[in-house]
Amino acid sequence: MRISETMRYRLFQTCINKLGQQLTDMEKKISTQRNINCPSDSPLIFARSVEYDAELSMGTQYSDNLQRLKTLVSMYDSSLTGLDGQLATLGEMAAGFDTADSSIRQAYVAELESIIEHLVTVGNTKLGNTYIFGGQQAETAPFRLNNDYSVTYMVSADGEDATNIYVDSSQLGQYGVSGRDAFYSTTKIAFGDVSNTYAGDIYSNTESFAYVLDATNRTMYVDGGAVNLTAGVYTGTTLAQEIQTQLGANYSVAFDSSTRKFVITNNTTGSVTFNWSDAGATAAGVLGFDAVDSVVASGETDMSDLDTGRKAFLVKIATGGATTGAVASRATYTYSTDGGATWSAAIAVSTGGADLTADIVIDGTNNTLYRDGVAITLTNGTYTGHQLAAEISTQLGAGYSATYSAETRKYTITNNTGSVVTFNWSNAASTAAGVLGFDNVDSVVSNGDADVGDYDAGMFIDGAGVANTTNNRIKLAFGTTDTPLAANDTFQVKDLSIFEMLKNFKDAFDAGDATWISKNIDCIDTARASVLKNNAIVAFQGTQAEMLIENNATKKARIEEEQSDLVGADTAQLGTEFTVLLNTYQTLLAAFSKMQAISILNYLN
Repeated sequence: MRISETMRYRLFQTCINKLGQQLTDMEKKISTQRNINCPSDSPLIFARSVEYDAELSMGTQYSDNLQRLKTLVSMYDSSLTGLDGQLATLGEMAAGFDTADSSIRQAYVAELESIIEHLVTVGNTKLGNTYIFGGQQAETAPFRLNNDYSVTYMVSADGEDATNIYVDSSQLGQYGVSGRDAFYSTTKIAFGDVSNTYAGDIYSNTESFAYVLDATNRTMYVDGGAVNLTAGVYTGTTLAQEIQTQLGANYSVAFDSSTRKFVITNNTTGSVTFNWSDAGATAAGVLGFDAVDSVVASGETDMSDLDTGRKAFLVKIATGGATTGAVASRATYTYSTDGGATWSAAIAVSTGGADLTADIVIDGTNNTLYRDGVAITLTNGTYTGHQLAAEISTQLGAGYSATYSAETRKYTITNNTGSVVTFNWSNAASTAAGVLGFDNVDSVVSNGDADVGDYDAGMFIDGAGVANTTNNRIKLAFGTTDTPLAANDTFQVKDLSIFEMLKNFKDAFDAGDATWISKNIDCIDTARASVLKNNAIVAFQGTQAEMLIENNATKKARIEEEQSDLVGADTAQLGTEFTVLLNTYQTLLAAFSKMQAISILNYLN
């Protein structure tokens, strides 16, 4: 085969061009310090390198989120510490109010107004354009100070949770605290209005709020099938256990006591749909779910949309009168569970059995308790606390004694039978548990020991003798001192609100009402305990952020090392190769230049 001069020329030119491209590629490798810079270098390695770059980019975002969280933690810590300090000041003023003269009392009012103003400012603290206590509605101020020094919380119920922050590819969490967390407590308190005529005591089992299921609210739907929960009285934890039992082993259910929300985790192998929109899903409300279906993938969760324990009771005296004596002659009250929009029929006030006149009603709805699995039936009738204790002793028989304390409003049942006995308060048929003040938990009582009531005995706030979906196991009783109730006196059982508490103390200071102050001073300690809990949460989050930042830094270093091992270049070796290649390239260019200068005649000679 004859090779023409033209072909020889083109081959030589192609060789030089390839060598030039190699030089360009090598220069890029030296400048980037990477052997792989484009897919053509190595498609598989380049693809893996892109994955590394994506991981590093996400890691940078997570680190930025964590740095922001650190800043927020510092701001939350400062805000909560200041809040606790202001509450401590209020406690000092309240403790000294009774002995303070009029000028000091007026100074207290001015100081408390200043505290409220300052705390509203704290509640509306911003980081950049974000209100740190705004929860899911962080673009607007969460608190508004009104002219009468009341404070309105401006965040809707479905926006109250703290901000969600991604701190890792698989970890999305609520970090910081919302305004609801910081200035409200999940602890319920009972208190009367400062303007009330009544100056006596009130009693409520505020720590006994329960979830009550019956035929009207016990059904949920999963993938179109009904799941019926067992009717009964539950705490948040025991209701979570009941939900899990009915859903089966492929689900796990938890109750978050800080938010009072239920969390259902799908551990099946596929997606499931919780049909909260189904008209038959009557449990949606009590479990805090909106009427919107939730499609939950395997390993994912469905959490309540709303706080399930927010319910409050507003009580207003309908007809004034005594708290004691014949029930028919006592003062009456009505109650509302919707903020006063609707009211119940009038109910005679109760002392929880403490009065000498009977006011505890035992009837067919609440006359049974169980001992060692056997029903004990109390005689129907209306009793004082002491009379009912005698009836309990009679029905239990020899070896038992029951007593009632008018001071604590609790029953004590002592076992002197010589053996261990079990009071089956968890038995659904043990209908007397609520009126006697016992939780729905069995009590195992040894010989010589006693079973003491868990909360106040007596009728519930709606006048019923058993816990139900209306009263949620809450009671309200009045003292037995000769202090009459007046029409329109108002009382509340609700979650503690720090701003509402401050407003009430301001009004009491202004009115010189030392009695109201002394009866409600414990609320300050309850508020401080809530702040202390939030401070502990924030401190933990700060520690967690530090740990995650360190973990992210370690992860970044590992990824960079792996990426370097995968695509990194030995720059010293590349420098040597580049020099050799450059010399070769320059030699070829010189030879090519001479080739171009040779004419056909010079070639023939």
